[in-house]
Amino acid sequence: MAKRTDFAAKIQKASQTGPTCPVCGNVYTFLKKVEAVYSEEKKSWKFRTQNVKVCQCNEKTVYA
Repeated sequence: MAKRTDFAAKIQKASQTGPTCPVCGNVYTFLKKVEAVYSEEKKSWKFRTQNVKVCQCNEKTVYA
């Protein structure tokens, strides 16, 4: 019977492959940034989502 892959194994495999940063050479981790924006026209809140690449170079600016 085959061994089931757990979540930790999937994360470790994903962290070893993927696009790398040209400055520091580390693999990017992707982060979904959600921002709440109030629309004056419709008088309601909207959510703007954005996928951000994070590495050691821009980690402090993204999380700040």
